[in-house]
Amino acid sequence: MSSISNRIKQLLENRGISAYRLCKDLDIDDSTYSRSIRTENTWKTAHLIKIADYFKVSLDWLLKGEAFSREVQKELKEINQKLKTVPVLGIAECGKPVATWHEISPKQVELTDVSHLHSPFLLIARGDSMRPYINPGDKLLCADSPERVKNGTAVVVSFYSPPDTYEANAKLIKFEKDGMVTLYSVNTAYAPTLHKDSDIQKIFKLVRIIRDVK
Repeated sequence: MSSISNRIKQLLENRGISAYRLCKDLDIDDSTYSRSIRTENTWKTAHLIKIADYFKVSLDWLLKGEAFSREVQKELKEINQKLKTVPVLGIAECGKPVATWHEISPKQVELTDVSHLHSPFLLIARGDSMRPYINPGDKLLCADSPERVKNGTAVVVSFYSPPDTYEANAKLIKFEKDGMVTLYSVNTAYAPTLHKDSDIQKIFKLVRIIRDVK
């Protein structure tokens, strides 16, 4: 790898960690990280020390590209073996529901810590109703939950067809009496909606939000 920034990107990719998670874990400002990734000479020494320690690589390797130690090579191999390919099915609307999930070309993402999930998949968030919990462009890792999800859980709901054309709606859920379900948003500008349980085809649990730093 030819630069510090490229080596950091390599570590993130190899270990299935987003830049957003790295910044949160190390208390690095998003904008500072983004600027440093773009402009090589703006990296702060304190941040590089944190990053090297976080990934358990030598500072010399991070700075100069020296070879991985045997321990790091072994760890990377183990992580790669744990990676699982998860399909990106399309759009999850956070606001006005979307007519179909398959609005983007099928893609796949390799993730760790998903082997315990049943039929995991990713959707790309669109809309403002779940800000700041879910922002447009976030990848939503969803799974078929064998147990009934609890009230207040973030979910992606699949509805039966017309007259309501929404099929992938990311909301918080509340189960009401008499077989009714309320879907509501974090952004209170969006009014809750009430639905018959029989109108809902499937409720998928939102397991993880993956946010990239731009």
